[in-house]
Amino acid sequence: MTKPRSSLAELFREYPFGILLAALFLIIIGAPMTSQLGRHIPFLRAEVAISPFVLILTLAAARAIAPVAKNRATAIVLGGFVLAFLSLSTIFHHQIITALHLLGQIVFVVYVIAVTTRVVFRAPVVDGNILCGAASIYLLIGVLAGFLYSLIDLLLPGSFAIIPPGTTSASPIEHPDAGWLIYFSFTTLTTVGFGDVLPANEVTRSLAVLEAVVGQILLVVMMARLVGLHVAQVSSHKAHTPVRFETGETPKKT
Repeated sequence: MTKPRSSLAELFREYPFGILLAALFLIIIGAPMTSQLGRHIPFLRAEVAISPFVLILTLAAARAIAPVAKNRATAIVLGGFVLAFLSLSTIFHHQIITALHLLGQIVFVVYVIAVTTRVVFRAPVVDGNILCGAASIYLLIGVLAGFLYSLIDLLLPGSFAIIPPGTTSASPIEHPDAGWLIYFSFTTLTTVGFGDVLPANEVTRSLAVLEAVVGQILLVVMMARLVGLHVAQVSSHKAHTPVRFETGETPKKT
């Protein structure tokens, strides 16, 4: 007789990638609201406006890959680096500190994507945790591109033209809120493209096209992999289940 799930901790242990997926949904929902957050909290301006959501995402990502990462020290070091510079960029609004934070976050997200992809593509069985991991990979691509856009705009001000709410014309803006670029990243990844945020130079246009193409290829490859795993799983189960040829029924266990 199996014990029922009695605590949230047990659920997290069973679905480590579920934590990551929940944090990603939080950053997707919260990113467009960072402009309002910056107006009400004076020290959360521009790139650091997204910091509360980045903090949650970093902790969730470190927790999600801890049971599967071969080198946990790498996750701890990278995560610690990100959190340290996240704190410094929130306190000291300096371009170099913000650039180091964004660079560290990019490296950390790439590492999380690599670990999660390895687990998903090597999984012998498709279960709820693997499905959460597959969904997380797709959403992590959007977050990664958003950080890349933020870093590019920090180094090359005016890389994006934005149509602010209530206006009809787009104009380059120096250091827009990070939420704008996370929002732009996901509208590009999903090929929605509302047109209120536009890449304003060759670098950002090329990166936006690359993100859209990679997003569609990833969906096709991931879907094919998961379907293939599921078919193999079902076929293996049927092959190991004895059948009565006279009636076509599975013999009952005594």
